[in-house]
Amino acid sequence: MKRVLFFVVAFLVFGLGSVHAGGGLVLTKEVFQEIEVKGEDGKIEKKMVPATKVVPGTEVFFVVNYQNQGEKPAEKVVITNPVPKELEYITAAVPPSVAQLTVSVDSGKTYDDLKNLEVKGTDGKPRPARASDVTEVRWVLKSDVPSGDGGSVSFRARLK
Repeated sequence: MKRVLFFVVAFLVFGLGSVHAGGGLVLTKEVFQEIEVKGEDGKIEKKMVPATKVVPGTEVFFVVNYQNQGEKPAEKVVITNPVPKELEYITAAVPPSVAQLTVSVDSGKTYDDLKNLEVKGTDGKPRPARASDVTEVRWVLKSDVPSGDGGSVSFRARLK
């Protein structure tokens, strides 16, 4: 259990890959998990809470918040986040009007839509890449980020 808890803390401190942007773009990251809570009416509701204890099989939601604290617009923003080895990537969602989402299955050497990527199968022959093969997630923002403005991108993964 300590290893699992350490994983969450380690990601919060060290897990963000890179960002390329002009201006004073500042990134923060958060990790959430979904829990079920009984409402006052007795109905079970799902709620997102900060991930503090994560056990194998738990899905977590990684949110990278960006805020331009500079005086000029942040231009050509690219946010790249590795998928830690302890996790299996599930999906990422971002409105196509906000960013282009691509992934890597070769530790960041190439990026594309998952459906266009291949990896070597156990037989040594190429096979279509699956979500479980993803090693990096990249968002390329489609617009500059004005001074004082910001937003967030996210992906979902499962602890192995």
